[in-house]
Amino acid sequence: MKPWSLLESAKWLARTGWMMRGVPASIAETVSQHSWEAGIIAFVIASRAKAACSDVDPHKAAALGLVHDLLEGFLGDIPRYTSLSMGDLKNSIERKALKELGLEASIERLLEEWMEGVSVESRIARVADSIATYLQALRYMGTGYRRTAEIAETSRRKAVELSSGTCFETVVLEIVNEVDKAFRTEV
Repeated sequence: MKPWSLLESAKWLARTGWMMRGVPASIAETVSQHSWEAGIIAFVIASRAKAACSDVDPHKAAALGLVHDLLEGFLGDIPRYTSLSMGDLKNSIERKALKELGLEASIERLLEEWMEGVSVESRIARVADSIATYLQALRYMGTGYRRTAEIAETSRRKAVELSSGTCFETVVLEIVNEVDKAFRTEV
């Protein structure tokens, strides 16, 4: 499968969690919409955290946010419960798919870095992933899809927990508070 096919699949693939909470597929956020937002948020976090995280590369954090769900274009969007239940099996399947797909070496390296989750940029991208999900859940709540509240709370909590004790923790707390002020008053 060429990267162009993965991009097309991700562009049309609705995120499963939203549909499982009553959001119709026709208005459910797609994998590519989510990844785009996660990439922008990762760039913002890394840029704002530059003083505290002197070696952080905002462009790399953004790239990790952009590609983090690319394999879903091949594997599908696995529901959270299933993903957690699969544990290491999910990681093995993703790594196998990554090898078989024959993607550009630079994209493979980014996906491997995402999977390892060790670098400061990958950790920022993981937080951005949660904040992007939190934002979308709040948007759905604001339009009447109240069953997304659990996703909102879980994603918010995860973003805060993932950033705890890091050089970018203060920035994440600021961003989460900005989101709270912007959206929580409307919900």
